Amino acid sequence: MPERTSWVAVILAALAGVLFSGLGDVVIGLAALSVLVAGASARYRLRLCRVGAAALWGSILTLAVLMLADRFDVRYVWLYSGAELPIFLKLSNLWGGDEGTTLLLAAFGASLAARSSSAPLRFDVTAFLAGALALAAATLSPFAATPPEWLERAAYQGMNAHLMKVWMLAHAPLVLAAYAWTLSLASPALAALAGDLARWPDDALIRARRAWALLTAGIGFGMVWAFEDAMYGQVWHWDPVQTAVFAVWCLLGAHLHGLSGWRAGRPMWRWTPLAAALAAALTLVAMGVTRHDALASSHRYVGATSSFVYFSLAGLLVLTIGATWVRGLRRAAAVGSQSPLGLSTGALRATQVAFVIVGVFAAAHLAWAFAASAKELPRPDELRPFFSTLTNWARGSELPYLRSAFAQWDVDGYALAQALLFPLIVVGLLGGWFFLRRVSARLAWMSLALASVACAGIWFEGGVLVREYSGKGVLSQQIIAVLPRIDASLAAGAYLALGTAVWSIRTACKTSAKGYVLSLGMVHLGAMMSLWGALLSTALNGYSQHVIDVAETWQRDHHGYAFRVTSLAVDHSADGGRTNGEAGFRALAQVELRTPSHQVLNGETLYRDGRRAVEGYAGPVRQICEILDYRYARYANTPGYVLDPFIDRGWERDVQLWVSPSAAVAALEGGPQASQVVVVLRVFPFASLLWMGLLLTSAGALWLALRRPKEHS
Repeated sequence: MPERTSWVAVILAALAGVLFSGLGDVVIGLAALSVLVAGASARYRLRLCRVGAAALWGSILTLAVLMLADRFDVRYVWLYSGAELPIFLKLSNLWGGDEGTTLLLAAFGASLAARSSSAPLRFDVTAFLAGALALAAATLSPFAATPPEWLERAAYQGMNAHLMKVWMLAHAPLVLAAYAWTLSLASPALAALAGDLARWPDDALIRARRAWALLTAGIGFGMVWAFEDAMYGQVWHWDPVQTAVFAVWCLLGAHLHGLSGWRAGRPMWRWTPLAAALAAALTLVAMGVTRHDALASSHRYVGATSSFVYFSLAGLLVLTIGATWVRGLRRAAAVGSQSPLGLSTGALRATQVAFVIVGVFAAAHLAWAFAASAKELPRPDELRPFFSTLTNWARGSELPYLRSAFAQWDVDGYALAQALLFPLIVVGLLGGWFFLRRVSARLAWMSLALASVACAGIWFEGGVLVREYSGKGVLSQQIIAVLPRIDASLAAGAYLALGTAVWSIRTACKTSAKGYVLSLGMVHLGAMMSLWGALLSTALNGYSQHVIDVAETWQRDHHGYAFRVTSLAVDHSADGGRTNGEAGFRALAQVELRTPSHQVLNGETLYRDGRRAVEGYAGPVRQICEILDYRYARYANTPGYVLDPFIDRGWERDVQLWVSPSAAVAALEGGPQASQVVVVLRVFPFASLLWMGLLLTSAGALWLALRRPKEHS
């Protein structure tokens, strides 16, 4: 099917779906069968995949039109959309639910299977996975009719308030596209493991680069989003979904570090396709974790039912990887090793292995959390900060629910973070030496010796974080104990950043491939800047808490800031988000923030709740805990509740001003509370390094992803 014909088919399928929405699930099912057959038919693969992809994209376009037209007679639209939502949020609800994301991932996969320019393999795992996901989407019935009793209860359910952000347009689709490109690596990876590929296909190299670039950008947008929402736990907290995505990111990084001149028979040549295959398997695991309720998570699709499909596909892919590895052992022995392992190549391979170990270790921690949950093991007290404080203030009827919520397992982020520091130091030292050696061997060895001594000295004596840490922020004692180790990892990261900068600038002046060299430098330099920003801002953060009256005089803060809440406006009009009947409201607090340089900034904070105003009040202590500890925020969360801060971003620090006006709103609504607001000011030094680093890394990675690769050496 020619490309122009494919677009015509997409539009026709969409028109038919809009006119006869009840047939939408049947169209998805037929598309799934087409793509599944394509996986086993090399002769008709491209044609069948194009037909299936056209039908799937037509279904997505149909769903988009139904969203925009407020067709609440369709169950998916009723569940996730609302009449008052702006257009961009209605469209973003295409990936707001389990049905939509599964359908979108299947469409991406079918399109990639239809665009392969490599020699056709006997079996195409990409097509099989896309077909299976399309079949799962059909069984989820995104075009099913809304039950009449639902429509009688409410015109629509409304959008989850936490998702009513512009970041919905970027974070979710970028991650889904990255997942699709990662899954498309499974076919060439398995062929390489089996010994059927002598060199890595150029189109697979492009897909690997795009997968890593889009995943990095998607994670970055997620960090920006999380920084604005108390429930997500700032930029990173080893949420089960975050842990799974991190494992995929690491394995993609390992794969890319082994692709330079990859050929069968070169030293450690099987590690490269193995990393790609495992990344594809963990992608399916990540999708399954997002839909499973065993672990406590801020990213879970509530009510999703497709986790079994994703976990089953991941298990089948892992078994296939194992069988293919064993099958290829004989061919690998026959190929042998065509060249010795040189110093530079050895450093690359060591980095590659380190990435694999880190990714597998993160996946192992995730697996342990699932196992502990299944065995109903008690969760250690050190993983439940603020719990004792909360139990002292909880009402008697609330205690069982609170205990149950804090007993639910998630990933032990403290142990995982501590264990990852050592390979992080090794990668930093190896990376800095690798880039400097391409400038001067003597400089590389001398600098490596100095950097190693510096890291060892910092490990035992402490550095920036140990000396600057004042105990004014929110930080676990388990992390405070390893601040010297974090300091050592920062020093190793600085060495890698220095080596990258020296090599990229010097090489760019001498080569015609300036774009490639500078982009590669941007990726590594940006990654180290992100590491510095994330660790410094988290370890050196500070906070203060206040209970004040609205329109009170300036409140001074020990960080050099002063603030006041000048007014509070409450709006009961519908906004398309989740509500509890007609009781929902939005409270906008106007705030003024005076910086240490005496500059006055004006802004506002949002407090939205789908419950009645009086029900939203939980006492000042628990409101403070909710802002400071994402675990309690997650426990107190409802789909109609959100609390957003005012943020001042600067070169030296990012400042959050959180205002929880639930008592004041309750007083305005006739409740017994005093008209006071809870204010928490949080300071994150050097957070700008994180944002700039993410921008640099994403820009460099996207340039490499769009660049056509030259012939392999």
